[in-house]
Amino acid sequence: MVIRTKWDVEADGSANQLLNDIVVREIMTPDVLVLDITSTALKAAQTMKENNVGSLIVSKDGNPVGIVTERDIVHKIMAKDVKPSTMLVEGIMSSPIITVKPATDVIKASEIMVKSGIRRLAVTDEEKIIGIITDRDILTVAPGLNTILEDLIEINREQDIPETTELEFERGICQRCSSYVDSLSPVNGLMLCEDCKEDESDYD
Repeated sequence: MVIRTKWDVEADGSANQLLNDIVVREIMTPDVLVLDITSTALKAAQTMKENNVGSLIVSKDGNPVGIVTERDIVHKIMAKDVKPSTMLVEGIMSSPIITVKPATDVIKASEIMVKSGIRRLAVTDEEKIIGIITDRDILTVAPGLNTILEDLIEINREQDIPETTELEFERGICQRCSSYVDSLSPVNGLMLCEDCKEDESDYD
């Protein structure tokens, strides 16, 4: 059982207010890569690798119609042993694209992600896509834990890690210091970052 004090509640309120002050345009990735709907999954994978990105906007006749991600490649191509050069991105993309405005605050953006069960949102201005914001972008700037961020972390874990895979380390927020890190370890029933893991070991 976790006992919350009034200081915990006040801290959560302050954290949420800070997040409300941060808008999407401040943390989005502005350079959006676009691929034509007639392109293959192989072309999509090659483009992502060459540009070190995790998603691409799919267009038809110059208009955005969907988004394809690394996860789409893994789950819909590799996991099903489909030859990527024979599958068009139209067959694996997510559509329609869910969007937010540049002035949307990150709390609202995270709520949309959780409600839609997705990790990326396209940012539009006057119907034109000007950027992409991801769950990791939001988690990176989040100063503390709250229910919405915990839901985002669960989406991140569920979609990144296959059910049949058991990993010692996971990405998320340390349950001791509340820092968002790429590596967590289970210690005495808690998921801790490396620094807190060492501190915990000192008391053993």
